[in-house]
Amino acid sequence: MQKISQANIASLLYLATIFVFFQQDQVNPVAFLVGAGTLTFFMLFFFVIFRLQLNTHFYDRSLTFAQVVASVITMLSVAYLDRTAQLVLGPFLLIAFSYGTFRLSRSSLTVLAAGTIAGYLAMILLRSYREGFGDALKLDLLQWIVVALTLPLMVSVGGRIRQLRATLKLTRRQLQQFEEKAIRDELTGLYNRRQLQTELDTAIARANSEGIPFCLCLIDVDHFKDINDKHGHLVGDVILREFARVALDSIRDSDVIGRYGGDEFMHLLPNTSLKGAVMHAERLRVYAHFLDLQGVLPQKSISLSIGVAQFRSGEDAAALIERADTALYRAKERGRNRVEWIDEE
Repeated sequence: MQKISQANIASLLYLATIFVFFQQDQVNPVAFLVGAGTLTFFMLFFFVIFRLQLNTHFYDRSLTFAQVVASVITMLSVAYLDRTAQLVLGPFLLIAFSYGTFRLSRSSLTVLAAGTIAGYLAMILLRSYREGFGDALKLDLLQWIVVALTLPLMVSVGGRIRQLRATLKLTRRQLQQFEEKAIRDELTGLYNRRQLQTELDTAIARANSEGIPFCLCLIDVDHFKDINDKHGHLVGDVILREFARVALDSIRDSDVIGRYGGDEFMHLLPNTSLKGAVMHAERLRVYAHFLDLQGVLPQKSISLSIGVAQFRSGEDAAALIERADTALYRAKERGRNRVEWIDEE
C-alpha cells in the first residue's frame, strides 16, 4: 500500500483539489465521480498485483511506469469531462511525472513524457471536437505548451539525478570499503590492532559503568617463527589465514577477535566470567589443533598457547593486557599447547 499510495499521490491531491471545486459548484459531479472511481479501480488493481506478488515477474518490480501512466489517465479523464478541472491539471501532471524521474531510465522517461504530452493534446482536441472548436481552445493549447516544454526538461533533470545517485552509491560503497580496510588486518581479515584497542576501550568503559564482566585472551601460535624459517613466509601466511577462519567459526557472535601482531591474536569475551573464558579458550585451542594443514606442514597441525585474564574494575587496558600476557608466558613456560589464566583477586 505504501508503494501504491506514493505513486498515486498526484492523483489523490488532484482529486482533493477537484473536490474543493466540486463543493464550490465549479466542477460537475460526473467528472469528480469518474475520477474517484478511476483512481479507486487503479489502486485496487495494483493492490492485487502486489498482494499476489505478480509484480515480481517484471523487471521494474515497483511498477513505477505503469502506476504513473494510471495516474496520468485518471487526471486526463477528469479534465476531459470538465474544463475547469484542467486549470490545475498541469502542476499535478508534473508531480506524477516527477515520481518517475527518481526510478525510471532515461528511455522510459522519454516514452512517458511523449505519451503524457500526446495524451494531453488528444484530450484537448477530443473535448474541443465534442464541444465545438472555440476560443477556449487557445487557452487549452497554451496550458498544453507549458506542459510540453516542462516535461522534456524534467527528463533531463531526472537523468542528472540518476547520475548523481549512482555516483553517491559508488562513493558510499568505496567509503565502506575504505572503512573496512582501516579496521581489518589485510592478511587474515580479522580486526587489526588499532580496532582491537578501540573495542577493548569500549569494553572497559562498559564494564566500569554497568559492571558487566569481560575477559581478554592473548593467543599465540606455537613455534611460528620456526615454521616461517623452515617452510617460508607463504606457509606462515596460510597458517594464519586458516586459523583466522577457524577462530571466526568457533567464537560467539558477541565476541571480538583480531590480529594483535605477528602470530599473536587477541580475543575479547564480553559478559563472560574467567571460568567461562577459559572454557572458550580451551575449545578454540582444540579446534586449532585439529585444523588439517597436511598440505603445507609435515606435522599437519598447529598448537596454541593462550593466556586469559578477567577485567578488574578500575584497571586500564595496558594493565589488563599485561596480566593476559603474563598468563600467555606461563603457558609457554609450561610446555605450550595449553591455556593458562590469572586468577581474579
